[in-house]
Amino acid sequence: MTIRPDSKDLNAEVRALPWYHTIELAPGLWSPGFFDHRTTLRRVPLPASLAGKRCLDVGTHDGLWAFEMEARGAAEVVAIDLDDPFRRDWPSNVREVGPKQLVDWGWKPGLAFAVAHRARSSKVDRRDLSVYDLNPADLGEFDVVFVGSLLLHLRDPIRALEAVRSVTRETLVMAEAIDPRMEFKAGSTPAARIDGIGLDQQWWTPNRAALARMASSAGFAVRELTKPYVVRFGESGWTRRGRLKHRLRNLAVANDPAFGVVHAALRAEPAPPRSA
Repeated sequence: MTIRPDSKDLNAEVRALPWYHTIELAPGLWSPGFFDHRTTLRRVPLPASLAGKRCLDVGTHDGLWAFEMEARGAAEVVAIDLDDPFRRDWPSNVREVGPKQLVDWGWKPGLAFAVAHRARSSKVDRRDLSVYDLNPADLGEFDVVFVGSLLLHLRDPIRALEAVRSVTRETLVMAEAIDPRMEFKAGSTPAARIDGIGLDQQWWTPNRAALARMASSAGFAVRELTKPYVVRFGESGWTRRGRLKHRLRNLAVANDPAFGVVHAALRAEPAPPRSA
């Protein structure tokens, strides 16, 4: 990774933006993200070396995983996300106010990504594209596709994963929030909690069994499913009440009392269609 020398000016630029991811932008300079993955990068079954691989980051936001794949030697990385807030899967009761709320919160699509991209002298190709519109005729196929913390924000996660399947040549790596209550109550039975009414635009939060079933339903063969782990809130993260409750729940589910959101990750391969 090549770092821009004007770190003082970069620091001021970084502090002026809202960040979703905590990303290293210069030696000792990290973006003040809502989520901090530094302690959990090793928990996600992304290959240590991606040398020669063509990679895709779906729902890239600030670009953390795209830049991580680039740092692991990927020959090419394409990152996709939506620039138009009205194209998001808003619940019907907040469909009109949701996009305005994002603007009020300071959301500026692609801007933080652009700052990180420039600071890291990155060659990642970011495109304004919905996961639902992934098509090999447009983008070709990818050796490794990463989907991170996206499915819970989608009304139709299986349809999205089918589109992902259409462009995946070798490996899907997926890291998603899971519901601790479903993990306890349902165990190995695929189950998910539905929200679908709030401004946080959350739909389905599965247990690990349901996460694996989603991938299987979309045409993947799951090869690895991790234990639960906690993605910590970053400097700009959640500060509401309930911190102790979350810590205790995270300790019970993931054996980690950190304040954050419980996730699980999987690695899968495209499965051949079944014959009649």
